[in-house]
Amino acid sequence: MPLLYKKPLLISSYAPPAIGGPNNLYCLLRDAKPEELDYTILTSFYNIDPLSAKVGNWLPGSYAFYDRPSATKEQAQNPHDGGQSAGKRGQTAVAKLKHLMKRSAIIRSLAGIPVIASQILTMYRAGKRVAGQKGSELIVAFSDYGPALISSYLLHKKTKLPLYLFMFDLYKGNFFPFPGALLAGIFEPKLFSVAEKIVVTNEGTKEFYVRRYGAWVSDKIVVIHNAAFGGAYDALASEYDPKPPYTILFTGRIYWPQIGALKNLVKAVEAMNDPEIKLKFYCPNPKEYLQRIGLDSPKIEWSVAAPKEMPAIQSKADILFLPLSWGTKSQMIIDTATPGKLTDYLAAGRPMLVHAPASSTLVAYARKRMFATIVDTENIQALQNAIRSILNNVAASRKMIQNARSTFNENHEATSNAKRFLALLARS
Repeated sequence: MPLLYKKPLLISSYAPPAIGGPNNLYCLLRDAKPEELDYTILTSFYNIDPLSAKVGNWLPGSYAFYDRPSATKEQAQNPHDGGQSAGKRGQTAVAKLKHLMKRSAIIRSLAGIPVIASQILTMYRAGKRVAGQKGSELIVAFSDYGPALISSYLLHKKTKLPLYLFMFDLYKGNFFPFPGALLAGIFEPKLFSVAEKIVVTNEGTKEFYVRRYGAWVSDKIVVIHNAAFGGAYDALASEYDPKPPYTILFTGRIYWPQIGALKNLVKAVEAMNDPEIKLKFYCPNPKEYLQRIGLDSPKIEWSVAAPKEMPAIQSKADILFLPLSWGTKSQMIIDTATPGKLTDYLAAGRPMLVHAPASSTLVAYARKRMFATIVDTENIQALQNAIRSILNNVAASRKMIQNARSTFNENHEATSNAKRFLALLARS
């Protein structure tokens, strides 16, 4: 039986089972039948952390590791086989240099160019080799801080294979260490010019790019929202009936887009004696990092969990908290982002509290679909009032939950979104 789809080479600095954006990639490709779609993922062996490798979701397709060509999925899943332990993983020269860069701003400035140049060259060479071995017919590049996008552009120029872009975030205008932002300004226009298709995750991002580049780019852009499988949440569905002590939940990695808004939540809850509220943060970041950025409070209960456990955790919360911050170093990212965890929250059957700037696509989306209580100013009193409103007005909260699930079914259900993605790869 002939393949129904072109044979794509997927190039991504991060891939399943790593959490975050890669999980969306997992949802789009999990059910693709090998006899219909023959794909290879070119990614980093060292960007799949040991915990994710052991308990996370691996795709059934072929993996090729640009930074360790001889490695296999089996080696990545076994921390004692193939150098996956923390001590051995950092032995490459680039890994050592990246470690030093985290410790020193001067070293970051001096070493940024050779680090990113090395990654681009390594990915390009590996992509050229794998594309030849696998008979790839199409390149699909997933957005990162530069290496995957730039190496894909160079590979497209060399091989003449069609190039598609999948943009989880903005590239030009993002907050990247030197020289990432400089390269983004140079290469994003080139990438958009040669790409045949550009996938973005929300309408706000499409509108942003049309404003930036003009109407000609509109026909290239396809909106495929972040996706998740609803079945796990369906099995856990229960009527919302909150009881004290109440729990406000945040799940996911914490970095600069969320820090300020999370601090606002902590301040709001610390000042509330009635009702009794606990904060539960399921976050893979090291505790030392969280303390350093000021997220250290007796009100917070920290934990980690595998992605498969998240539906049960999220479905037990009284409020799901979705933050984006003010005054960040990249307001364009804040204004166009729809965080991956939004998808899970929409399906979880619990009311959502969105705390984000009024200019953001997230706030516009939540207001249009009426799936969340919104606090779009940095006002602690407004946050406290919103929390009380969600807990006290159960009927209104249940209506928001219904709207959230309707939004999920229409825009974020993985099976439907996978069909939209695969349609882009179909043979003519």
